[in-house]
Amino acid sequence: MNVNVVDLGAHQKRLQVEIPAEEVRQELEKKYREIGKSVRIRGFRPGKIPRSILKSYYGKSIEKEVSSSFIQDTFPKALRDTDLKPLIEADVDEMKFAEDGSFTYSAVVDVRPSFRVEGYKGLEIARPPVRVTEEQLEAELESLRQRHAQIRAVEADRPVREGDVILVDFTPWVDGKAFKKGETKDYMMEVGKNALHPDFDRHLLGHLPGESFSFELDYPEDAPTKEIAGKRVQFDVTVRELKEKVLPELNDEFAQEAGSFDSLEALKQELRGRLEKREEEKSRSEVRKQILDRLVQIVEFDLSDRVVEREVDHLIGLLQRQFEAQRLKIDTTRFNTPEIREEYRPQAVRNIRWRLICEQIARQEDIELTEQEIEELYAEVARMIRVDVETVKSQYADSVVVEQARENRIQDKVFECIESQAVFLDPPQEAPGPQQE
Repeated sequence: MNVNVVDLGAHQKRLQVEIPAEEVRQELEKKYREIGKSVRIRGFRPGKIPRSILKSYYGKSIEKEVSSSFIQDTFPKALRDTDLKPLIEADVDEMKFAEDGSFTYSAVVDVRPSFRVEGYKGLEIARPPVRVTEEQLEAELESLRQRHAQIRAVEADRPVREGDVILVDFTPWVDGKAFKKGETKDYMMEVGKNALHPDFDRHLLGHLPGESFSFELDYPEDAPTKEIAGKRVQFDVTVRELKEKVLPELNDEFAQEAGSFDSLEALKQELRGRLEKREEEKSRSEVRKQILDRLVQIVEFDLSDRVVEREVDHLIGLLQRQFEAQRLKIDTTRFNTPEIREEYRPQAVRNIRWRLICEQIARQEDIELTEQEIEELYAEVARMIRVDVETVKSQYADSVVVEQARENRIQDKVFECIESQAVFLDPPQEAPGPQQE
């Protein structure tokens, strides 16, 4: 094949590829022979149908198949031969069978901008301190108590109050009609969690078991359930049963039940250790955010609109898949509007710029994965997709999931390189409040 590159600017090239006439002729002949043996056309015996007749019936589909095959087979090699490294998947925009019998096609390739990264050594970074307060420890203990709470029936004849667990029936009414889709029986809920609506739970307070009552709630225009979005909904509610949560006492017995700890003090030490790890991770994330923000700001290069728009597509696709995974009945196509795309552009630009900066620092610092790290990466992917490591190596080595895992590992090493040379500063002290002065 013959390959030519036309410069369209600093960030785009047009790759032109020509497949010689003889190679095209052989491939077309092969396809016509194959189809001539299998098709049935009135008046002709199988395998004896003239080429001109086959062409009149199947010429366009055969040419489409052959052209697709040539592009799929030759485009990766053309990129390697010309040393072009696309930022995004290129789009073939011109292809034709020429009069001389050859086949030509071309594609616009968005290429990586050429730049060096300076100023990443000796960055001044404010590292948040890692400390665990008694308030955090108490909150963690309380959360653990809540998870081990027991639910028991309330024997006294008393009304619903905050923290109770109740069984309710309710029917929503929209525009004067019962909303059957929302009608619910024997719904168990903890009063105060506001799981259904920010104002639903407060209407339950003070009512007795067996009591029926009604109230109205307003729903916003962007409510997930489109039938009630922007509507005032009346709820007919009946409190069926009233139960209360009984929290365990914080003692050695609770520690043994919660995690086989010898004592409450041992449990507290374990929780403190978890909190310290969580705070260390938060501090590390903040440091890396500062590094990313600083380098994205000081390293300059341009990006084509095509590259940015493709990243916007990716971000909106992630958002749509999140809603679909939660099985929320919402039209996800409405996320892909000009207004929302414009909102996502800054994040798209930031993502692309950081990826390119990270790749360039890796080149400048000769940062690569060791053989052991690559093996660990394959093992991690194997666990994730539930296949053996050899299958990952043979069938998924060039897959998106492996490439993403490799990119993440390289990014971690780049961060570690920058952090090892950074100048860490104490974070600025908060101004004292009136009582501290």
